[in-house]
Amino acid sequence: MSGFYQTAWVIFIYSFLGWCAEVVFAACRRGIFVNRGFLNGPVCPIYGFGVALVLWLLEPVKDSFPLLFLGSMVLTSALEFIIGFIMESFFHDKWWDYSNNPFNIKGYICLEFSIIWGLACVLVVDVIHPMIQKLVDLIPVKAGWWLIGIFAVIMAADALITLIELLKLPKRFKALEEVERMMTAVSDTVGEKVLYEGYENVKEQREAFEERHPELHEKSQEAIKDVLEKRSEINTELKEREDARQARMAERRAELEQRVSAALGRNIIHERIARAYPHLAEGEHNGSHFRTLLERADKRRKEKKDKNA
Repeated sequence: MSGFYQTAWVIFIYSFLGWCAEVVFAACRRGIFVNRGFLNGPVCPIYGFGVALVLWLLEPVKDSFPLLFLGSMVLTSALEFIIGFIMESFFHDKWWDYSNNPFNIKGYICLEFSIIWGLACVLVVDVIHPMIQKLVDLIPVKAGWWLIGIFAVIMAADALITLIELLKLPKRFKALEEVERMMTAVSDTVGEKVLYEGYENVKEQREAFEERHPELHEKSQEAIKDVLEKRSEINTELKEREDARQARMAERRAELEQRVSAALGRNIIHERIARAYPHLAEGEHNGSHFRTLLERADKRRKEKKDKNA
């Protein structure tokens, strides 16, 4: 059997096993099931390619625990660093972040997880992979090639679909930013208008009062007393204006909410990515947009649950 045949099986099998490990890890930490893969299917390709590199490059030192452990640490950490850097460069936010872990490098990797990856690879090489190899050898070669072809097409299609959908994110977020700016402008404009109208109203009443009672210019105490008596009337009018403002704001917000829905729409892949990589919601560049996306997804889920209850 060719090296490509064996390597292909390594990539597919360990991509699936890596996905299983990520799901279990997320379930233990967050108490819920989360599809932790970058792709839609149950695979994490970074694990598959990582194990393939370890098995290929560290074959000469597989019988030496120190060299295998250190080599695995270096290889897997380098791969994680490169992927993390590329993802942040492309999407402008970290997909994972070890900044709070000691001995980290740019938040992409840290000593704790590098040690974990090193030990995990030793376990794979010495214990797990020999069993996997025996199972692969049981598959007829012809059938194995067919399965490899099918898995490759499925994974490639999944990667293409995911990439296309992720490329739509900047456009959706730009539309959302425009709507948010409009909502802020509406709030500021209406608020300033109410404040100005309230001020002008008080000013007009004061001037009219002074015209009717010019003698009060010399009797400030009586003027203050009369103004205090008028205060309740002014407050009532201002409250009416505020209620009217709130009504106009609610109407305008409802209209803008529709625009937000149109800007975000419903995209299962975007929602899945946001849930799988919660640190995106904390990012400086698009964090608020990912939070909005998750909030609207949770709102739809709650509405659906209430409707079915």
